[in-house]
Amino acid sequence: MNNSLPYRGHIAVLLLALGTLCACAPKQITLFSQSPIATDSVSVRTIPAPPAFRLAAGDEVSIEFMGIDEQTVSPLNIGGSRYTITADGSITLPVLGHITLQGMTTEQAEMTLRQAAQQHLKDPIVRVLITNAHITIIGEVRNAGTFAITQPVPLLTALGMANDLTSNARRDNLLIQRQENGQIRQYRINLLSDDLFSSPCYYLQKGDILYVSPRHDTLKR
Repeated sequence: MNNSLPYRGHIAVLLLALGTLCACAPKQITLFSQSPIATDSVSVRTIPAPPAFRLAAGDEVSIEFMGIDEQTVSPLNIGGSRYTITADGSITLPVLGHITLQGMTTEQAEMTLRQAAQQHLKDPIVRVLITNAHITIIGEVRNAGTFAITQPVPLLTALGMANDLTSNARRDNLLIQRQENGQIRQYRINLLSDDLFSSPCYYLQKGDILYVSPRHDTLKR
């Protein structure tokens, strides 16, 4: 009787088990894999400067006036500091009245309001913040949802906010939907290419919707 048969049987089972584990192990996918890799050099990318938010109808803003004389400042802050920009792109403030902010950055709005307040205050300080800015991330991410932002967010940072892509996510065909000048535009992003660094969607803007499609349809059997 050949005593080596049971031994060979154990080896076969072990190899089968190892093969199964290798097949089930998640594959490591490297982003920007189309970029050349040099182990003895540093890769330098030029990225665009972050764009500024532009005020638009429907934006909720916080406006706070400050100055040396608190008694003189207080009438400008009556009723709180929260305002909603109306359909014509304006807000109505105590004392200062009707002011148009449509299309301005927050810095430009601060300058406009500071100039208007100078008629009533000496060296006024104005702070303007958009309080309802958000982005939406859906599809093959671990934590889909709507996320509040205070400034434009790099795409990779946004994916980190959603707790990263799932193992079933397509890296080469992300869809970003954005409103621009009253129109909806769609952009396609390939995370496997360093073209992202020159893309207009390197930063996600307020109101952007990011959709990550699946590599495989999990509903199919």
